[in-house]
Parts: sequence; structure tokens; C-alpha cells
Amino acid sequence: MKRPAPTDRHADKPVIWTASVSRLSELFRDITLEFDALADIEPIHLGFDEAVREIRERLATQRCDVVISAGSNGAYLKSRLPVPVVVARASGFDVMQALARARQITTRIGLVSYQEEMPALAEFQQMFGLDIAQRTYATEEDARAVVNELKAGGIEAVVGAGLITDLAEEAGMHGIFLYSSATVRQAFEDALELARLTQLESTRGPLLPVADSLRARHHLKDLRGDSAAMEAVRQSITLFARSPASVLIQGETGTGKELAAQAIHRAHPLMQGKTQASHPFVAINCGALAESLLESELFGYEEGAFTGSRRGGRAGVFEAAHRGTLLLDEIGEMPLPLQTRLLRVLEEREVVRVGGTRPIPVQVRIISATHCDLEARVREGRFRADLYYRLSVLRLP
Repeated sequence: MKRPAPTDRHADKPVIWTASVSRLSELFRDITLEFDALADIEPIHLGFDEAVREIRERLATQRCDVVISAGSNGAYLKSRLPVPVVVARASGFDVMQALARARQITTRIGLVSYQEEMPALAEFQQMFGLDIAQRTYATEEDARAVVNELKAGGIEAVVGAGLITDLAEEAGMHGIFLYSSATVRQAFEDALELARLTQLESTRGPLLPVADSLRARHHLKDLRGDSAAMEAVRQSITLFARSPASVLIQGETGTGKELAAQAIHRAHPLMQGKTQASHPFVAINCGALAESLLESELFGYEEGAFTGSRRGGRAGVFEAAHRGTLLLDEIGEMPLPLQTRLLRVLEEREVVRVGGTRPIPVQVRIISATHCDLEARVREGRFRADLYYRLSVLRLP
């Protein structure tokens, strides 16, 4: 049944396009039925260059708030489209389920992922007696070469996204599809949230999970308690404030991590007797937004970077915190692709806005906070080890 023309759609209803090929299209189609009443959803059964050309042509005359895709196709579209792209990412549970299905066929299994391996699988395969050959790919040609290599090595079943499983079956192997309904459903929910926030920002101004002002309100004296542990925290804050090194604050929700971060900022020698206007304190919750929106809030965007972007573009929190402190709250929830971009900003001391090419120098002191065990996430492959070490030069507690 043909969908109504764009002019027949409700203006306040988010418009979402899904871009997928192979068996992922079937999973997208099934989940679309659950969200059809909440958004105008249209499938585009194309990938890579063909999808980019088709979407760009449609955008000349049609509205689209968000595109949903997955895997290497999603990463490719994300870097080439002027609209936000939500990339469905397989969870650890998806991987375990797929490996369990593969184990019913053979003990010699190949796992092929886009760009990054999964370090946590080494322990998993030892525990369950599996022989898992991990490989990565960046292009379709890489994927084909990897699948052929696995076949030559005697691998009988290959776990991966649609492109990988198709190539495996073409080569006469068993292809085990990686994505689950729960993962795709989460991508649709993220796309809805992103579309709504983008629409609100375009009509009412920015809705950022950032501090209401660029000032830290709390001092060291605001940390109450006379215990030895609290006194040790105060001493650490006083010492950390004198150093420009990054600080990682770990603790359960509600234990005052942001208060401690503000105290570190206020106790810096530059802040003594000075106004805060030239040394801002900015906080952003990395777990509060979908990936595409978090990216634009962190790094800013240029005019025309995506549908609903503000005229003239907008600075991100790195630029807003220049010469001051940036608190990255719930840093453990940051998606891996953004971890890579964050690491580059910290290394180069400059930021490039979404949709832009001009590097903007930034001088920012980074304080990160999390309620989770980042070291465990590093072991599981969910957090970059190099980023962890750069963020945790100083640790509290």
C-alpha cells in the first residue's frame, strides 16, 4: 500500500526514514508496525552510496527528521547525510544469543564486526569452550575478504550484520544474524526522542541537558560531614584543584559527584577573587540524549548540518567551557563512536563542529563522573581503554 504524500502528513508528527538492506529490512518492517502511530516511517531499501543519493534527492523536496540504519551502512550514512542518523548497535546480549545459535551448529565460529573487536569475548570463549575467530571490516571489500579468509580457515558459521551473513551464505557457510528486535526497537525509540527534541529546539530554542548557567554554585565548604572519609575527599579536592589534569569521579547516584566537580572548579587558584565569567563551568549528562543529539551538543554544529539546525550554527559545550571546566556526567554511557571523537578532541585540543571542517582551539579542564565501573566496561569492550586512562589521571575517591 502506497504511503500518503508528504503534504498529507501531520506537520507535528516526526518523519523517520529507515535505510537498510538484506534481512535487516525485515526486522525494521516488523518494528515499524509498533511505531506507526507515533511517526511517519518510510523504508528505503538501499545502502551506502545508493542510499546517500536517494536520501539527498528526497530531502530536496521532502522532510525527514531522522534516519535509522545499522552497522557499516549506518556509519557510512551518518558521515554523509545532512540529517541525524541513529545507528542501531548490537548489545552484548545480542552477541551472546547469536553465538549460542552458532554453537548449535559448530564450535568453530567467526564473529565479524564493523571496525572494532570485542575484547570481552576472549574470556567468554574460554568459559564456554568456543573457538571464536574475531575479525573486523571497514568496507564491503574488506568484509568479503574477511569472510573468504574465515572459510579458508575452516570456520563453518559466521556471526555478523546483514552484509556479513549474506556474504557468509554466498560462500557456503552458515550466517547468524546479529541484531535482535529489542536492539532495533531501542533505535526507533532513540529516533523518536531525537526528532522531538530537534523539533522543539527549532521552535523554542535549545533544550540542553547543560547547567542553567555557566557558573559553579558550590564551594568546598558545601561538602558536609566530619568523617575521616569526607575529610579525605576535601583534601583530594584541594589538591586536584591545583592541577590541570583530568579528574574522574566515581560514585553512586545521589552521592554529590557534581557538587564535588564544582568544588574542584571553584577551588582552582585562578578562581580565587576572580569573577566566573572568564572561567565557566559547564555540565552535560552523556546518558540523557540519543547519540546524534549528544554529538551536536558536545561539539556544536554548523548551519545546515541537519534538519532544524539553527541559522548560523551553534557552539557545543566544549566551546562554551573554553578556559574553564567541562563536567562530562555519566561518561560511562557515552557511545563508542563518540568516545573516539572525544579522545581526538582531548588529544588535539581542538573541536570540529558537526557538518564543519574548521578546527576550533579549546582550552578546557575535563572532569568526568560516573556511577558505573569503567574498568569493567573497558574489559568488556564497551569503553575505550585509551580514553579511560586519559580521563582518570586523577581519581575521586
